[in-house]
Amino acid sequence: MNPIAKNKRGQGGIIILFLVLFTIIIIGFIGVMVVSILDYASDEITPIMKDLGMVDNVNLSQAAGYTFGVTDTLVQALPWLLALAYGCALMFSIIFVMGYSISPHPVFIGLYFGLMILLMFGCIIMSNMYQDIYSGDDEIATRLQDQTMMSYMILYSPFIMMLISVIAGIFLFTRTQADAGGFG
Repeated sequence: MNPIAKNKRGQGGIIILFLVLFTIIIIGFIGVMVVSILDYASDEITPIMKDLGMVDNVNLSQAAGYTFGVTDTLVQALPWLLALAYGCALMFSIIFVMGYSISPHPVFIGLYFGLMILLMFGCIIMSNMYQDIYSGDDEIATRLQDQTMMSYMILYSPFIMMLISVIAGIFLFTRTQADAGGFG
């Protein structure tokens, strides 16, 4: 039997890896935008809610301090939590490849390089979109500029994703079937 036809699962793992990497960059882009919008909204709403004063026997300023004050603290921590989650997702993609038990046939290196090029173009597009928003002078741009870690990881995502895919390719294509958990 043809060894390439017998090992069809190898190409599926390669495609899943690149889908995961591109999904990580898209989720990171969306996450940064959402955190920036939440940060802007929290900075606008929290001072207003804390200055409500007394209504009948209820101190609304104190109640707003308990609710909006805690929410504002969480929103101010979201950029670092997002950067941590993004970094963990990138590390997980390497761990995913290391734990992948099927070693693809070497003929799939061409497919792998083709997907690397597609990932690079996708990352360049996402990075340029982010840079266009980042370099503006509106409120969202200033919030993006405050998120230094995520801004760095998205602006330099073509290099970071290429580094991850090269390392993943080394792990995928240099293992023997016995090292990958096979029996032959």
